[in-house]
Amino acid sequence: MAIEIAVAVGELAPVEIKPHDRVWSERFAVCADLVRGALGGYAVRVDHIGSTAVPGLLGRPHLDIQVSVAEPEAEEEYRAALEGLGFALQVREADRRVFTAPAGALPAHAPRCETHVYVCRSGGVLEYDQLLLVQYLANHAERREQYADLKRRLARQCRNDPEAYAEGKRAFLRETVRLAHRAYVDFRALADLA
Repeated sequence: MAIEIAVAVGELAPVEIKPHDRVWSERFAVCADLVRGALGGYAVRVDHIGSTAVPGLLGRPHLDIQVSVAEPEAEEEYRAALEGLGFALQVREADRRVFTAPAGALPAHAPRCETHVYVCRSGGVLEYDQLLLVQYLANHAERREQYADLKRRLARQCRNDPEAYAEGKRAFLRETVRLAHRAYVDFRALADLA
């Protein structure tokens, strides 16, 4: 299981969190169409991840988009297309690239909010963990509320330090991914017994 969880990379300071807003899903749909159009068939999947993807969870008002590709290291297959939309490469790691676009950098019909694109390996651990995390938080209200409480506390404590805010969430997110893996394994074991 990957313990690396997507972390905001942009300049979102001061740290500001807002109640969940349905418009976040609409913004994702527009940006996802842009990304799919630019990458064509190279994008195996384009998913909404992060807090704005979880109904009922408060979050920072930016988009996190996960783009799954066959080979993240083959930047020549997708980098120019993302840069053509207004994204800039910010982080290069094994099996993951992070691109960001500040508010207003994307084409005129795109949402005016900071947007992060996490390019990862299709079928890889990073892809799976992010998707599992969103699903687990969406389906477990108690854990979602615990996360919201942590985010509120960290937003107060780390108002002008987005890196400390992100770091403060890491242990909770790692544990949530572990819980999600366990829940999935337990569910599969029960289904196999039936």
